[in-house]
Amino acid sequence: MWQKLFYTPWPDENNLLPLPVQQQAAVKIRAYWQTWGWQLVLGEVILWVAAGYQKLPSAWLYGVMAVAISVAYGLGFLPFSLLWLLGSSVLFFLQGVLIQGLGPVTAVFLIVPYTFAGMLLARRQRVIVQTACTLGFWVGLIYGVLPFLPQLKPPTYIAVSYDILLAVYAFQTLRFLSQLTVEINSAYVTGEIRGQSQQFLARVSHELRTPLNSILGFAKLLRRADLTETQQHYLDQVITESEQLNRLVSDLLDSAHLATGKLTLTLEACDLNLLCAAVAEEHRPALSAAVRLITNLAPNLPPVKADPMRLRQAVGNLVSNAVKYTAQGDITLRTRQQDGKVLIEVQDTGIGIPDSQQERVFIPFVQLDSRRIGVGLGLDIAQQIIRLHGGDIHLSSAPGQ
Repeated sequence: MWQKLFYTPWPDENNLLPLPVQQQAAVKIRAYWQTWGWQLVLGEVILWVAAGYQKLPSAWLYGVMAVAISVAYGLGFLPFSLLWLLGSSVLFFLQGVLIQGLGPVTAVFLIVPYTFAGMLLARRQRVIVQTACTLGFWVGLIYGVLPFLPQLKPPTYIAVSYDILLAVYAFQTLRFLSQLTVEINSAYVTGEIRGQSQQFLARVSHELRTPLNSILGFAKLLRRADLTETQQHYLDQVITESEQLNRLVSDLLDSAHLATGKLTLTLEACDLNLLCAAVAEEHRPALSAAVRLITNLAPNLPPVKADPMRLRQAVGNLVSNAVKYTAQGDITLRTRQQDGKVLIEVQDTGIGIPDSQQERVFIPFVQLDSRRIGVGLGLDIAQQIIRLHGGDIHLSSAPGQ
């Protein structure tokens, strides 16, 4: 009843954020405090200088508060969240009590460590900090409104100026926290949904693979039978479509395993030139008459430590993508060394990709041209396989080139 009536902060009953999100929030909140918290220290120093310039009684106390707030700022660089949040809450509360005119706005500012505690701490630690902030809020507010103890009395404009600074920083911080909450919760939910989707795809892919392999096996056995030309044509269609479906199921399974970290590499010494030459020969039958597939392989290329099957899959996906989008001209598969690294390049004279769309081609299930065959997994799988090897993929393209 009292909480609803006064709408004041009280210790949260449960953690505001799941643990993975809490860890992300901790990194960003500390970075925010370390980047912008110096504004509070600067305000304290200015207040101290102004008090000394005005030759106010006990001006040294402003210096003590400047040091205290500097300590509160410095605590944010330590890994101990409880010490930082509880210490800064106490120091800001003391400032509001000791300096007339700062009680109310300091009480409002205690919402900042209160919110930080709700996002960073759990159970007893969170309750300790939030209880301290709640008490500080009420005592500071009442003390500022009903000054019944001796207080310092600086000129009004000094206190008002600092009130404005503290209020602006408080609202600025709360705005940041609201944006951060939406951002990291969205990222967490997206990750959870994607993880569950990938697990579902993995299960479905496993279920599809067994009957699909049976269909392919029996269809290939039927080739040995004495069939008419029409029957043979139908059978070839069944085998071709089944192999395409099998490749799709394999891509779905690989995508799910890559997303969940279950795909592991079997590393061994690998000859990239032999691998690329094999990929080129595999894709030549799919070329139209107006397209040439050229290999330009660097001599004396050193072997690399890689998973030959997965690396061949990645290069094959890149070449397959070039074949799909090149109507005429050349596709060049090139290997070379540069700055101690080995590069594999696939260059084509296809339709090209504008700058605004280049990041999207590596997103799973995204196809820039929906008229093409496939579901948009090839480039994403290639990128993730290359990154598992410690490398990366870079795209350079322009429309029509």
